[in-house]
Amino acid sequence: MATAYPGALDTTGSQQRTDISSTTDMDASGQEHDVMHVNHAGAIVALETKLGLTDSNASSGAILVGSGASTTAWTTSPEINITGNASGTAATVTGAAQSAITSVGTLSALAVTGAITAGSVVAPLAINAQTGTTYTFVIADAGKLVTSSNGSAQTFTVPPNSSVAFDVGTQILVQNIGSANCTLAQGSGVTIQSVDSNKEIDGQYAAASLIKTATDTWSLIGSLT
Repeated sequence: MATAYPGALDTTGSQQRTDISSTTDMDASGQEHDVMHVNHAGAIVALETKLGLTDSNASSGAILVGSGASTTAWTTSPEINITGNASGTAATVTGAAQSAITSVGTLSALAVTGAITAGSVVAPLAINAQTGTTYTFVIADAGKLVTSSNGSAQTFTVPPNSSVAFDVGTQILVQNIGSANCTLAQGSGVTIQSVDSNKEIDGQYAAASLIKTATDTWSLIGSLT
């Protein structure tokens, strides 16, 4: 029988009787109704505690998640783990949403492993505009369009896996938008495979795609000379 309640929760204050002890006979005249109310209020408070509901509103954009210790708590940085799908095919989504899940379902830093068997994923293509005469690709270029724009010839280098560990299957689009051509160069130990071993993008606004096919092997496909 609960007779005391945490002050930070939604207590009923003076409306709760504190003179009912655990030894009070529930059948005693004038007691049973009050005992029931005390117990009900205690159960409500216990439920609020487990759900993480306090006297303060949750932060904007927060969601309620389990803490792993028989309680829940509000957080704006939830861990997202989804396993399996309706078709029974294994599909695992893991990652940490570093910002709140918004009304449009935006996630920050979401890593996806496994096959997406239904629907589609649509995202704008990020662009990395390079204007210098030399550039070495970085991990953030994965899935981006890297443009070359300079009046002199440019050289874009694919680094070895030991320096920048792109995942196999990574694609980087390269477009020459300057008046001089851009050439794709092989970093130490890197092999770029292309038709006739051509690695220079053929003219202004021409483009090519780099696709990582093995640890230090890339395919170069596109308008080359």
